[in-house]
Amino acid sequence: MEKLCFLNVSVIVTILMFLLDPIGVATKEKLTGLIILLILVGNVVSVLMGILTFTSKYERKLIPSIAAIFTFCNVGVMIFFFWFGANFA
Repeated sequence: MEKLCFLNVSVIVTILMFLLDPIGVATKEKLTGLIILLILVGNVVSVLMGILTFTSKYERKLIPSIAAIFTFCNVGVMIFFFWFGANFA
């Protein structure tokens, strides 16, 4: 059960990251802060669920591995934009 929730959170965060600009344009930037907050909270939850899932002896590791790839890509993109914003703003 944990592994599917982990995968769902990872995929939802990825979708939110891709749709941040179109949703922001469509809502005239009213929902952008909420979506950014959901992305940040979703990444933290995803990392915590990844730790919980990979430390479990009883879970199979295929689905959590797919979710971990999504999570690492999401965290990598966030770190890049934080670094870019800190150095070039």
